[in-house]
Amino acid sequence: MKRSPFKMLLWTPIFLLLSACAAPLTDLSQDFQSLRPTRIAVLPAKNETADMDGPIVFRILAGAELADKGYALVDFARIDQALREKGIEEAGQIDSFTSQEIGEIVGADGLLYITVLSYGRQVGVHLKMEGSFTLVDAKTNQKLWFSELSVSDDILLEGGAAVLMGELLGGKDKKKSREKALESYLAMRKAMIAQAVNRFRAHPLRQEVFRVITLDMDKVYLLEIFFRKNFRSLPRP
Repeated sequence: MKRSPFKMLLWTPIFLLLSACAAPLTDLSQDFQSLRPTRIAVLPAKNETADMDGPIVFRILAGAELADKGYALVDFARIDQALREKGIEEAGQIDSFTSQEIGEIVGADGLLYITVLSYGRQVGVHLKMEGSFTLVDAKTNQKLWFSELSVSDDILLEGGAAVLMGELLGGKDKKKSREKALESYLAMRKAMIAQAVNRFRAHPLRQEVFRVITLDMDKVYLLEIFFRKNFRSLPRP
């Protein structure tokens, strides 16, 4: 069924509940330009959650963001192999070494440290992504850039807001207006998620997340927002 652009625009604010989340907490060093890294190693992510997929997904997408900005990256397999040769099997062990030591081990002058603070669903419907990213100069251990953000998506909250808007802006038949509003919201949600999934599948690096994300495609839309907002403040090389 064809929908008028005006009616579809009515539901746009619902999605802005998600995309207009708080801005990330960021910090950019005044010495960034002089210490700007030429080759970055995206290190295995530290996991503060019970979900084993989060660190894999965060690492893949962080690498994609850096590559899109034009940074040269050390291959993940090479990083992991070099770390294993030094007895580093888990991300938590990396902190036992100085940044200079890690830089020499993996062959990079820039190190991206990642911490996953939240990944996945809570209480079945509430989807949340939270984490931090720290870019460090390997030689001096100086923090060059930092970003931390939390974004969430609650289908019940958004759906309820859509129904309320339908009741307020609809016709005399309130029940029918609510039903149409919810239908429109769900259709737009499905379309926006599908668009995000297609963008990920078309990207040479982001498509790797589908090795671990196989069913819950809602995550892809939220991850796209989460990473775009986090890495927006990182300058290009």
